[in-house]
Amino acid sequence: MSNNLRLKSSLLLVVLAVSVAFGVYPLLAPRFGITRPDWLLEKRLKLGLDLKGGVHLVLGIQMPRDASPEQRRTIAAEVLETIEHRVNELGVAEPLIASQANGEEILVQLPGVTNVDRAKTIISTTGTLELKLVERGPATSREALLTNGEPPADTEIVPARNEPGETATSPTQYYLLQRLAAVSGTQIRSARPSLDENNRPAVSFTLKPEGGRQFGEVTGANIGRLLAVVLDGTVQSVARIDNRITTEGRILGAFTQQDVQNLSLILRSGSLPAPLAYLAEQTIGASLGADAVRAGVSASAAGLTIVIVFMLAYYRWSGLNAVASIVINLMIVLALMSSTGSVMTLPGIAGFVLTIGIGVDSNVLVFERIKEEVEAGHGVRAAVDAGFNRVFRTLLDTHVAALIAAAFLFQFGTGPISGFAVTLSMGLLSNLFTATFASKTLFDLALATGRIRQLSM
Repeated sequence: MSNNLRLKSSLLLVVLAVSVAFGVYPLLAPRFGITRPDWLLEKRLKLGLDLKGGVHLVLGIQMPRDASPEQRRTIAAEVLETIEHRVNELGVAEPLIASQANGEEILVQLPGVTNVDRAKTIISTTGTLELKLVERGPATSREALLTNGEPPADTEIVPARNEPGETATSPTQYYLLQRLAAVSGTQIRSARPSLDENNRPAVSFTLKPEGGRQFGEVTGANIGRLLAVVLDGTVQSVARIDNRITTEGRILGAFTQQDVQNLSLILRSGSLPAPLAYLAEQTIGASLGADAVRAGVSASAAGLTIVIVFMLAYYRWSGLNAVASIVINLMIVLALMSSTGSVMTLPGIAGFVLTIGIGVDSNVLVFERIKEEVEAGHGVRAAVDAGFNRVFRTLLDTHVAALIAAAFLFQFGTGPISGFAVTLSMGLLSNLFTATFASKTLFDLALATGRIRQLSM
């Protein structure tokens, strides 16, 4: 065996070992109760919304009517970023968050999410928090807080949230607050669930240094007055300022444990610069996703079986070479998707099956060229070398053309189309390697033994 062949064989073994480690092992290990190593099992191929189940949402950004095109674009970068923060706080694995409709709609796909109502609340709540000094209140009507039919200058009337024990039919209370906030939510550094003096759920927050300095000045100058905590235009709680407060604060109200969890998450992720409206919603059950996975695996297995039968029947023992290169190709694709964090979707499975077809096509081109060389009277080794060398340019051209098409699908497609493009692109790159380098190396290894004097085709 020549040094060149040893080098090529070693490279093929390394690629095969890495593909098994990153693509196959993380998928099969849990089935056999293997939980180590953690870092490798975390590379397990992720399933998309259509395979794992979850929720598909489309949200419209309610832009200000007088907003300029530049302001609209700014509001759309900010909304997208805030939603990403909130979804990440939810702990959803491999979510899809993308803008569409010129940035004025947000597509959100949350695989594996079962509590849809909580996810929708967290995503769409504006989350504007303000701490404002109370001028008057509470009152049972807006009119009771007016002066000459209008609120005094630099003030506003804000409704209060019902206290614990009150019903939906209880009269709403109102407060007259200073319009200018002492502290806003943008100055919050962190927020966490806590308890009040009566062991009721509350939210504790910590301010940034600048916010703490400002809050200290306001509270220090207004000891004895009331301070209202306002969230999204509703007074959540009112407390007396007994001393100077700097960086720590607490939000009280008629909260449940789930409420304070949600509110803490919203405050940590920041407020939305514009309200959102739900335009579309689709929930996919986990059982439907499992059915799709089984159907996809069955389709892939059926396609591979048909390929194996065809290649062995038509090319006889040489067909084993093609089958081996296709299997290696699929393992490389799995490894690439797992290691890059790509998500397998139902269209992605279609791209996976298409990869099998591309592999067959490439091997058929090579084998038919080798047969022509043999029929022309060339020796076995010369026929193999010529077959691969003369077909390589054709394979390169076709794969590059297909990659360009896949790039356009990825760039301009959304969701399922992008998933198909990703899988197809990886399959094309992998197939170019296996159909030329891997298949040729396997032929060379077989010929190096000296026992093969003619090809079985």
